[in-house]
Amino acid sequence: MKHCNNFRRMFRAAAVLAAVALMTFAGCTKVDDTLGSNLVPDNQQMKVGYTTLGARTLAGKLDAAKYVETRLFQSDSLKASNISYGYMGSMLSDTFGLRTAGFLTQYLNVYKVKEGYFGYRPIFDSAQILITITSYGNDTLTPQKYNVYEIKSNKYLTEKPVAAGKTERDTVFYLNFDPVKEGVIGADDEPVFTFTFPDGETTGPATTAVTMNTTPATQNFIDRLMLQKGSGTAYEDDYSIYSTDSLKQWVEEFKGLYIVPAEDQKEKGKGNIYATELESSGFMVYARNRVESDPTLIKDTIDMGYIFYNTSISTEYGNVSVNTIRRDYGMATSADAKFDIADAKEEAGKPITDHPTYDQIYVEGMGGVVTAITFDKPFFDALEAEIVAGNEGAQNFKTLAMTQVRMSIYFKGSNYDWTKLTDMPHMIGEMDKSQTRLGLYTNYKTLSAIPDYAYAYEQNYSTTLAYGGYINRSRGCYVMDITGYAQSLWNSYRSAKEELGADAPWDELKEKIKNRTIYLGPEAYSVYTTTYSVLQGMTPDGVTEEDVPIKIDVTYNLIK
Repeated sequence: MKHCNNFRRMFRAAAVLAAVALMTFAGCTKVDDTLGSNLVPDNQQMKVGYTTLGARTLAGKLDAAKYVETRLFQSDSLKASNISYGYMGSMLSDTFGLRTAGFLTQYLNVYKVKEGYFGYRPIFDSAQILITITSYGNDTLTPQKYNVYEIKSNKYLTEKPVAAGKTERDTVFYLNFDPVKEGVIGADDEPVFTFTFPDGETTGPATTAVTMNTTPATQNFIDRLMLQKGSGTAYEDDYSIYSTDSLKQWVEEFKGLYIVPAEDQKEKGKGNIYATELESSGFMVYARNRVESDPTLIKDTIDMGYIFYNTSISTEYGNVSVNTIRRDYGMATSADAKFDIADAKEEAGKPITDHPTYDQIYVEGMGGVVTAITFDKPFFDALEAEIVAGNEGAQNFKTLAMTQVRMSIYFKGSNYDWTKLTDMPHMIGEMDKSQTRLGLYTNYKTLSAIPDYAYAYEQNYSTTLAYGGYINRSRGCYVMDITGYAQSLWNSYRSAKEELGADAPWDELKEKIKNRTIYLGPEAYSVYTTTYSVLQGMTPDGVTEEDVPIKIDVTYNLIK
């Protein structure tokens, strides 16, 4: 029995050694890594590739090809109404010249006003404007004087032409809205109030109550608000106008206010434009009334509150606001201001590709200049060349699928190689004064974004998009993931070639490619930012080692 057990142990040991030997020798055999490849359908056989399209090849040599063309674009057809914010102020920039902003707003009473509340022969004491500031530029100390005009006509609403395809008038207005031309106020109207903001001492203003100054037009305005006889109001002693059931009548009688700087900023680098949150801004009126039997005696104090936007009321009345912006690019003096605004102005019937190209580009908020990026023939030729190169050895790849496409847009003085960034103080200054994030749109006027920049989805679901669009401070550039857009662009190009033929002239082919031009602008929720970005655009003529134009890194799969 003992010998039998020993034999069994020896047999097991020999079996283990044999298995190890088999595994060892098997590991030394030649592996055929193509085994089974013939079982993969042709249209699922792929090959991974990578290329970079910019002013340098993968080998580091200068590349003069213009993969994209960049042009400037400015349109007054950007929506300026009912955006929850009113913009006010004037600033003079070396780069973009003069910008002056004001806003028209309706207002509604906040408090319930009882019959007889204003009493006998009320005395007006003071009025304060309450402004809730949510954003502003750098100069928060320079005081600015503002005029507050009363809106005299609602014909901008009641006589507005009905838009095509609609049956009713809307309250959509654009940046070219002019209160004087629209008959909203008269050119020689007296303001009902003036006020100065900021006070010259407080930095970083937030919610501020500013006592307004009176003018010759103030008393009549206050008398009408307090329904006084002889004031000209149609509601003398008729408190029904203060009922929430009378909103339509209210905005017909009290049409709104227009707040605008009293004068344009004249000192370079001074001034600011402030974003005012309308739902938490308005004005207060303080007064006293008299004892009717003895008017020399004061009976009660009176206070009335009016809000610019009431979110608790779902109505077409009382919540209309329109921003106005005037600009004069001719007042710019900086070396960065190397463009003629006429080259950027939108013209009816003139495609953006007919505008002059610029290799230095700009992205300005407040409805100012943005940049159009058009993918040109060398871009598509370069991708075609990747397919040709991949087909060496008769592979028969037919197209490519984008794995990742990243667009990098560089600041002046930057470098493709971040280890060669030398003038960091300059770079930091450029990035600090620029917008933190940029958006890409197929239609900037309607803020129609490329597929990768699904900004509404990002906000509604509190998610982070692969798109990015932020400044990469270590590289001195903005970086955008445009994979989805690039794939749709390539697909459209391929479809156009199939329709017109492989030898179709580029001038015919390019007209068939959808969304070949995209627009680089402020991020969707900061369209009215006061900051701006100055960047490098397309590859310039006579490109040098100092130039760092837009670069597109493409990782792809070749597909049969």
